[in-house]
Amino acid sequence: MMVNPIRRITEAMYGLKASLYSRADLSKDFGRYFVVACLNSIFMFAVYQLLYWWNLLDAYNAEFAWFVSFVIGTIEAHYVHRRVTFKSKARYGESLYWMFFVYTIIGILSTLTISGLIRTFEVQYQLAWVINNILFGLVYFAGLRLLAFPPEVDSEAGERPSD
Repeated sequence: MMVNPIRRITEAMYGLKASLYSRADLSKDFGRYFVVACLNSIFMFAVYQLLYWWNLLDAYNAEFAWFVSFVIGTIEAHYVHRRVTFKSKARYGESLYWMFFVYTIIGILSTLTISGLIRTFEVQYQLAWVINNILFGLVYFAGLRLLAFPPEVDSEAGERPSD
């Protein structure tokens, strides 16, 4: 589990090339990811909007709402991506660890980004939320596919990733 992330990505990319994981499999995975990510985003946006309206931290309300909804959304997203998007056979604890690794890095960067959009560029907070999700969407997919739910783990379990 505590493998160097660069090594894990390299092994996953090699696994993609060495396995029967084709562009068609990648397209199926990305199609499922897109649908699931949109549904997860609706859930996360609802939490974000509620926290924003409650205004629990007056000075940094948008950032607080973003961060808390991000954490709640991450927990929900792990289960759905594991079962639906990637149909992963990876061990639960290991995939959760790597998902939190990916989401922590993106969480920090996206919190800084949303703060910059709102405070520096004076973008309306809901529009900033949409921009932030679009900016980081492909990064999520790559991180999840290569680190949290690598296809070689599915292949080792005796099934092709597209099954």
